Amino acid sequence: MSRKPPELPATGLSDIEWDDLRYFLNLAREKSLSGTARKLGTTQPTMSRRLELFEKKLGAVLFQRKPSGLELTDTGRQILDHAARMEEAALAAQRIATGSSAGITGTVRLTSAEWIGARVLSPLLAEFCTMHPGMSVELVTDAEALSLTRREVDIAVRFVRFQQEGLVQRKIGSLPFGLYASPGYLKARGFPDFKQGGADVALIAMNAALAETVAETKWLRQHFPNAHIAFRSNSREGQAAAAANGAGLACLPQCLARAYPALRAIATATPIPSRDVWLGFHRDTRAIPRVRSVVDFLAERMPHLS
Repeated sequence: MSRKPPELPATGLSDIEWDDLRYFLNLAREKSLSGTARKLGTTQPTMSRRLELFEKKLGAVLFQRKPSGLELTDTGRQILDHAARMEEAALAAQRIATGSSAGITGTVRLTSAEWIGARVLSPLLAEFCTMHPGMSVELVTDAEALSLTRREVDIAVRFVRFQQEGLVQRKIGSLPFGLYASPGYLKARGFPDFKQGGADVALIAMNAALAETVAETKWLRQHFPNAHIAFRSNSREGQAAAAANGAGLACLPQCLARAYPALRAIATATPIPSRDVWLGFHRDTRAIPRVRSVVDFLAERMPHLS
């Protein structure tokens, strides 16, 4: 059933502020009053009041409340397109304004997967910070992809190409993988027999939801179709720790495996696919000295890590 807009006199479109659209955009993306409140650092009642006031200003219902969350009405969907373009224009202006400084100073915010952030990027960024004492670097490791276009971060490091419009991307490296196990596991089960399809093998793999998208997991299934999946995790660190403690064989980035002295490399019948590393940033920030300095540094140093 349609929800009526609040029974309050309209104050007119001239009263609409950028914050109205910012709250509306976040509600459309989160589809939840509570989730949006957490993201914006406010409360659910405040979010509800903001939505009611915005609908009052427009004289229209923007969302329907359903068990699955907030769902845009037809009017809401039309406004969303315009609001998103306004947001992009505002962020573009902000990127240009914040890039006016000629020196390499200020803050650059990056995001990446947890393990590569800890094992690869953090040591490199520490070196960068000593070279540029006027810089401040913030690394956010998050399972959810933070947005470059919404300026949640300045730079993102991913294992897949970026698909969003308005971004510049560079391949900055390729990380080789290996097959690893602990001495205890090898003593108990021996080295795997590739000809037997892994009938005697216990494997450590990605979560089932990621199995079809991860090249090394496909490699494991191809070479060990009869193996038992002993442990699954979407955390590379979790996989490495499980392998080091004897849970089974794991395909791991070589640079991560080196951080676990208990792991032993196992020769494989065919090479394990490597993973390309992509760096992305918004095209409006490419001339900003502080962003460009981090991009160039990582692009120069990453290819030398394997």
